Amino acid sequence: MEDKELMNTEETALPETETVSEETAGVASADAKEGKGEKPISKKRRIFNAIFLGVQVALVVIALVICMIVILNPNTDEVSPVGVKLLPVLTGSMDGSRTIDGKTYEGFPAGSLVVATKPKNGGYDLQVGDVVTFQQREEKTNTMILVTHRIIERHDNGDGTLYFITQGDANGKPDERNGEIAHRIPGDMLAQYKFHIKGLGKVMTWIRDGYHFIYVIIIPLGLLLIYNIYLVAQIVIENKMKKAKEAAAEAAKAAALSSIDEEEIKRKAIEEYLKNHASAEAGGGSSDDKGDTE
Repeated sequence: MEDKELMNTEETALPETETVSEETAGVASADAKEGKGEKPISKKRRIFNAIFLGVQVALVVIALVICMIVILNPNTDEVSPVGVKLLPVLTGSMDGSRTIDGKTYEGFPAGSLVVATKPKNGGYDLQVGDVVTFQQREEKTNTMILVTHRIIERHDNGDGTLYFITQGDANGKPDERNGEIAHRIPGDMLAQYKFHIKGLGKVMTWIRDGYHFIYVIIIPLGLLLIYNIYLVAQIVIENKMKKAKEAAAEAAKAAALSSIDEEEIKRKAIEEYLKNHASAEAGGGSSDDKGDTE
């Protein structure tokens, strides 16, 4: 009678244990899923990332352009090794138009950036209407400066000698040298005009003046580097936290499964004990009955 009551008590208690274990396993599984999940990026965060990416691209482009200007425009009277020279227009001598032999040519205003290339065939292929860059002595400072003007006359003497007469589109008379009209030979022509960009010459002049490049390149790129280091550190920390959460979730899941295994072992042991005890009791009862019958 006591054994039957014990069996009933154990059978009644076991389902509760299994239910608790299943709930623990469910919680562990939910925690694991939650640990593996990623938080959605907010709309404001996406907008900020897009803006910051645009700023980074702009800074890199500006730095590349400035580096290209420095490389392509050395502070000498020579064209760069790649055959290109970038010339900021400092005066308005070419701000206007000029008609030569019935053809009208348009100039460019001060503050523009002229892109010029090395003349072909040593300058012998230059023609009337071409805009060229050459050196000229400035009377006020008595220094050699670069001048970009248009060829208005080409004189070929037929004996291999050739010279050009130049003039600014906004100037009223041809360029002079020592009070007379200057004759420019092909070797004087350092570069030939290709096209210009309005306003960029002012920017280039400002950047090259003093240490302004520090404000345009060094400081922005330094701040960009610091911020990217911060982003990398943040990513590393987030990855470590994510791995820690996943490890904790796996540990909780393993603990829940271990608890379920222990409860299962106990339940089977109790069932086995009750089964053996019931079999032994049934065997003893049969033997007594047989003795009474005899």
